[in-house]
Amino acid sequence: MKSRLPYKSFIILGTARTGSTMLWSYLNSHPDILCMRGVYGSAKKINFGKFYGELPEEYYSEELVKHRNNKPIDFLEKYVYKNYEKPYKAVGFKYFYNHDRHLIDKKELVDFFKEKSDIKFIHLKRDNLLATLFSYKRALAQQQWTKANTSFQTNISVRECNNYFQSTIENQKRFDKLFHDRILQVNYDKLTQGTREVLIEIMNFLGVDKISLKTETQKNNEIKLVDCIENYYELKDYFKNTNYEEFFNE
Repeated sequence: MKSRLPYKSFIILGTARTGSTMLWSYLNSHPDILCMRGVYGSAKKINFGKFYGELPEEYYSEELVKHRNNKPIDFLEKYVYKNYEKPYKAVGFKYFYNHDRHLIDKKELVDFFKEKSDIKFIHLKRDNLLATLFSYKRALAQQQWTKANTSFQTNISVRECNNYFQSTIENQKRFDKLFHDRILQVNYDKLTQGTREVLIEIMNFLGVDKISLKTETQKNNEIKLVDCIENYYELKDYFKNTNYEEFFNE
């Protein structure tokens, strides 16, 4: 990454349905912060987000997508961590654990993150991974990522649950270890319930003035998982006396 950028570089790290869009919206209400969406996340487009301004928020350029996949570092330096006309104090984007899936070299980007010790990480986590998985399946089924029909019900297999729990926890531990000296842990429940205090902590972490922030997003009015997951008791029984039992204690 080009040295001496006039702002702090950061990444919102985590997985879908942990409050990343809410946080993205809050941060962009700060005049000194620019936060992009998951620029590496989609196969056929680049999600810069509406606050980027220089290119469409969803940019469907086959040429640029190919360039991003083949040369992710060059893409990062030319389109994300670059010089802006506006004097931002912090610039970042959303990066989920599986956002390397489109890259030709799956190690290149994270290796770059390791090398560049000035990049800071805001690690979003949600205590109940079953709630996270259900929310993701609902959003995917409805193709609604900010607003949901809360009457949605579904069946989740034991295998899907187990794989999701295991991979998510492994990724959380992996990235916490990689960036232990420059990572801020942000809990989803605290973000939604004690928003002001958490946002102050994040603004301190990014080195920007502490001001009142606002979001355009609204939290869904959730109903209990037992009423949303059709085979809830089958799953609860299967995961009894395992490391994942806590996800079924509503």
